[in-house]
Amino acid sequence: MKNKRLLQSFGLIDEKYVKEAEPKMKAPTIASSKIFARVACLVIVIALSLYLFIPFDKSGPKLTAYEDSEYFPLIETIANYRYRPSPYKNNFQWLSAGIGDLFDGFLAKGDADAPNDMEGAPGASSPDMVVPDFGESNGNYQETTDNQVEGVIEADLMKRTDKYIFRLNDTSLVVYDINKEQTRKITEFKLPHVVDDHKKYSNYTDMYLSNDASTIIVVELYTKSKIFYTNTDKVGITALDISDINDIKVKKSVVIDGMYNTSRMVNGKLILISNYEIITPDIDYDKPETFVPSITDGDVTKCVDIESIIYPENISSTKYSIVAMMDQDSLEVLSTKALLDFDDDVFVSRNNIYVTREYTQKTVIDNKGLYVNKMMSDIVVLGYGNDVIENKGIFTVEGTVKDQYSLDEYDGHLRVVSSTTERSPSGSFNSQNVDLTVFNLESGEKVAEVKSFAPNGEEATSVRFDKNTAYVCTAEVRTFCDPVYFFDLSDYSNITYTDTGVIDGFSSSLIQLGDGYLLGIGEKSWDENKIEVYAERDGQVVSVAEYVFIGNYASEYKAYFIDRENDTVGIPINNFQTIRNEYGQDVVWYEDGYLLFCLDGGGYSIRFIPIYWYNEENRVRAFADDGYLYILTDRGIKVEKYI
Repeated sequence: MKNKRLLQSFGLIDEKYVKEAEPKMKAPTIASSKIFARVACLVIVIALSLYLFIPFDKSGPKLTAYEDSEYFPLIETIANYRYRPSPYKNNFQWLSAGIGDLFDGFLAKGDADAPNDMEGAPGASSPDMVVPDFGESNGNYQETTDNQVEGVIEADLMKRTDKYIFRLNDTSLVVYDINKEQTRKITEFKLPHVVDDHKKYSNYTDMYLSNDASTIIVVELYTKSKIFYTNTDKVGITALDISDINDIKVKKSVVIDGMYNTSRMVNGKLILISNYEIITPDIDYDKPETFVPSITDGDVTKCVDIESIIYPENISSTKYSIVAMMDQDSLEVLSTKALLDFDDDVFVSRNNIYVTREYTQKTVIDNKGLYVNKMMSDIVVLGYGNDVIENKGIFTVEGTVKDQYSLDEYDGHLRVVSSTTERSPSGSFNSQNVDLTVFNLESGEKVAEVKSFAPNGEEATSVRFDKNTAYVCTAEVRTFCDPVYFFDLSDYSNITYTDTGVIDGFSSSLIQLGDGYLLGIGEKSWDENKIEVYAERDGQVVSVAEYVFIGNYASEYKAYFIDRENDTVGIPINNFQTIRNEYGQDVVWYEDGYLLFCLDGGGYSIRFIPIYWYNEENRVRAFADDGYLYILTDRGIKVEKYI
């Protein structure tokens, strides 16, 4: 009760006394306000000056913590590539450059060139080729692949002896006998899955058959995703013992990082190239496995050592080509090289492995600072004799190399056909053409060059070398017109060539036939495909035969059946035809089949063999034996009378 009366008494206090008891605040003067404003302005000016004019730190990445690592030189190269210093001195230049480019020319900094920093002149070696010692249990080895270089065997979906056909399908190895119309499947062996946490991608599967026909080596791509990421992809190499066709066994498996690029078999040595890219946000320089590719042999996984890594001083990507050489019988890894920033085309001769990289080089073309961006290619040369892969140096050409057929090694020389491109940043200057360049392998010197021999705006669409001859088809692809060139390379001091002049279409693949004939497979227009035959007559290259069809055709060179002895080429196609149905309507009808194009004197003959493969033209293989044509697909085999 007493507490209640006390609270009520507080409520009777006059509010004016409360206000009088509040502390008195002195009103700010005009002078003090000015001082405050000046101080604030000074602080703002100092802060703005610090923001605008303090130089950017361009000292580069701090790497002292990794100096004891065996990979330290590689770490420096990768770290410098990842480091992107501002092209401006400070934020003032950066802001100025962004306001209508008012300060262009004296504040902005241009891109650096991409120099060739690898040293050493390539040299040529000539290991003796071994004559195959054919076994008898599974028959004698018979080559079916049209290899680019004799004695350098390319992997394929089909290999054979004179008794058996070995064919890779999606998940298995199928074995057929060779018995004309009575040919049948002997056995089918399910291939092992050698990378547990990856799925197999059957479109990247190849194989080899040993010279004694007792071992098959299967090369497969394994991926974790529908979209390829070369840092997670794996290449599985499995050796199968096929000495007993009815009891095929796994001998050994090896796993290599990266996406399968290509491979070759030479003198019992398997040369395999895969592409591997390190993902820069994931790099931890304390963990080499995050920036160095590795090889798994059995249960042991090991990063490639620093002595086996080749790279230019200034890289333009974090992609590797991994080159591994293995013994055919044991799959023992004999030697490896990891080529950082070399991940494009591969050519393998009897002596050397050539791997290319493409980059852009800034080239100043006048005294006013006008420049163009040129496409360039470096070609690293690796010798592979004596069970060791050795770095022999590098060649540089202007332009880009289309594929393996644009490179050739002959009589101690490297010959290269490249498509050149020059573009100014503003788009005011643009040039595209084709060069042929010849280097001496031993001295490393450029001994011959034919520059810009095609009409301006064209590129090389197909190239073939044949000893002292080179065949080049060029085209401005969008307009479907091309010349085809025949080069005489017998005298590098006086290279001569003839051409067809401009004709319709272009060839994406060239095949040399007998008596100097050249067959081109390609496109005539947006809707039509063509097979065209060229020959050199009276100092001119002329078209002597042309067959035009509508539909799809195999673009994979290995899918073509090539019989040079009988001037015949087989091409898997999907042929479109317009037919009149029973109701009098015109409808489009298409049919899968095998088109046999036979050159016959000045003309040609066509034979179409219907066979169903459901848009798998590139996986069709065929060969001829004893007057019969054997055509193999993923769905089976068809045998037809050939000759």
